[in-house]
Amino acid sequence: MTMKHVLALSCLLVIGSIGTLPSPLRATPPAPAVASVVELSKVFRSVHATMKESVVNIRTSRTIAAAPAHGKLSPRNQIPEELRRMLPVDPFGEAEPDATPGGKAEGTGSGVLISADGYILTNNHVIDDATDIVVRLSDNRELTAKVIGRDPKTDLAVIKIEGKDFSPAKLGDSDKMDVGDWVLAFGSPFGFEQTMTQGIISAKGRQVNIIASNNPALAGLTYENFIQTDAAINPGNSGGPLVNLQGEVVGMNTAIASRSGAYNGIGFSIPSNDARFIMDSLIKNGKVIRGYLGINIADIRDNQIRKIAESFGYTGGHGILVQGLAETSPGAKAGLQRGDIIVSLNGKTLESVNQFRGSIARTAPKDTVTLGLFRNGKTLELKVAVGTQPDSSLATNTTPATETKDASVSAGTIGITVTEVTPALARRLGINSTAGVVITKVDPDGLAAELGLTAGDVILNIHGKDIQSLEDFNTALGKRTLAEGVRLSIRSANGTERFVFVQKK
Repeated sequence: MTMKHVLALSCLLVIGSIGTLPSPLRATPPAPAVASVVELSKVFRSVHATMKESVVNIRTSRTIAAAPAHGKLSPRNQIPEELRRMLPVDPFGEAEPDATPGGKAEGTGSGVLISADGYILTNNHVIDDATDIVVRLSDNRELTAKVIGRDPKTDLAVIKIEGKDFSPAKLGDSDKMDVGDWVLAFGSPFGFEQTMTQGIISAKGRQVNIIASNNPALAGLTYENFIQTDAAINPGNSGGPLVNLQGEVVGMNTAIASRSGAYNGIGFSIPSNDARFIMDSLIKNGKVIRGYLGINIADIRDNQIRKIAESFGYTGGHGILVQGLAETSPGAKAGLQRGDIIVSLNGKTLESVNQFRGSIARTAPKDTVTLGLFRNGKTLELKVAVGTQPDSSLATNTTPATETKDASVSAGTIGITVTEVTPALARRLGINSTAGVVITKVDPDGLAAELGLTAGDVILNIHGKDIQSLEDFNTALGKRTLAEGVRLSIRSANGTERFVFVQKK
């Protein structure tokens, strides 16, 4: 029975009871609003009773290194300045402050039992680098836990305690939850165990770049598809469940947006459907095995990407632009092309890059997906056999490109200087092709700088014309005006490919 039905039924019962009492004995009934609040309180109490034995407190200890390990930033004092305005100084809130190198830091977080034999789902940042993990149950038992598997890309982890007949929570369907639905957050905020707070779902599909900000080595590799809620979430809530009014886990509380470091009305939870996939893979394999197409993509809802899509003749309001493909990737082998716009996946309209990346990641390797495409003014379908995502990203080479001045040409209107890619320069750049022209200098005040072009970027194509030489570059550039806009196909220094639309306003 939904909450709407519960409230409607309670009002109906109050009204019906009034009509059955004799007039002299008729009692003054509670106002319908009061009756509704009472019923809602009963639901909250029922959910708490359901979840109480499933929610656990997690205490950890770790050795403080002299410098951040694994390329990670210190959560307390090295979060980029632009994130400080949105996120707390410690966005996760579990690290003990003022720990000296070589000493021990204590932390506290939360988790939720997901099986009767002791598997627990929590956040990766709660147990990352921990030397000791102690789980405290609702009956005050304390048990040592071991790590089953971690997934830094989603900030999820599975740990296990020994025993049986534990009380696991039920995972719900996060896709069925919508903005405005009531939710309850459980955990140990500031160490206060078995705390429950209430709120609603404020938004879905949030991406705030919090995972990569704490671990720059994961830039471009993380998966964020957060549920935003105004249920109070504070330091220590991380790893605790977000629960619907049926007592089902629909999210895993992960981070907050705050200028103070404490609750400011904005919290983020990993959807349960994403968590279920990660959890099952970690338990089965000890790591997450994801599907992979090997393509660089961008959302056309972004203003710059929309202009690029329009330059291909696409005027739709949704879709994903294929910016580049690895030569031997599953996408390339199936016939995907740079400039294709993916508008659907298995017949379902695509709304965002997050939706697409998450769906492909959850697809088992060797399974086939059907992509709906827009290409050259036409729509078509393409079947692609999904591959296995590699463990690491492409190797990067950020050596700046330099060459003799007499081999260069200045495209002053765009704000770049370019030169041909010679075999020697290709070797220095770590690329296996001499196609295109390479940017040797970028005017910091020009259009190219505004769009993020840098020295070392290779221009492969200008508005559909492949570039092999400086002559090709000048000819292709001369056929377009900056007022109407110029589409550039770029290979960045790290090997990724993308489109850039240069237009003078």
